[in-house]
Amino acid sequence: MPGEVWKDVPGFEGTYQASTMGRVKSLDRIIPHPRLHQQFVKGQIMSQSVAKNRNIKTGEPMIDLRVTFAVENNQYYFNTRRVIYKTFIDPHLDYQNDGLYVINVNGDGFNNRPENLALVIKSEKQLRAVKRDRVLPFLKTADRSNWKKNYSRCKPVAQYDKQGNMIGQYPSIKEAS
Repeated sequence: MPGEVWKDVPGFEGTYQASTMGRVKSLDRIIPHPRLHQQFVKGQIMSQSVAKNRNIKTGEPMIDLRVTFAVENNQYYFNTRRVIYKTFIDPHLDYQNDGLYVINVNGDGFNNRPENLALVIKSEKQLRAVKRDRVLPFLKTADRSNWKKNYSRCKPVAQYDKQGNMIGQYPSIKEAS
């Protein structure tokens, strides 16, 4: 595509590349083969799987594009927007240790161009969902039928004689004393 720039995906240099249009491709390479010893594999633009999760409140689909890399008989599954973000914006980002999320700024899961991606913390992501009216407050949907009506830190106490017969019952240790 005109104006499209391809760059190696960090950690998969020489095998996979990502583009500024949000696409991913494999490169020409030679891989081990059980009978032929080696096999040439032609590079191609990869198809991305679409994960559609329905929003609980609105019923609208939430789109997530995913891509699978295969290196030395190991498969690696990635969210496409994370691959694009790591390739073009911050190659040293460690999502698991940093606790960060990559989001589509305009909310369109199909648009994974670097200028449409942003890095946020979990609370910012949740606040964004609340502002867009895409979440239900927990207390509106929680089943409160088993909640204690009069919550108290008091523990009931029962008094028994030596034969095991209950003599008395008290609402708290303080009352029993």
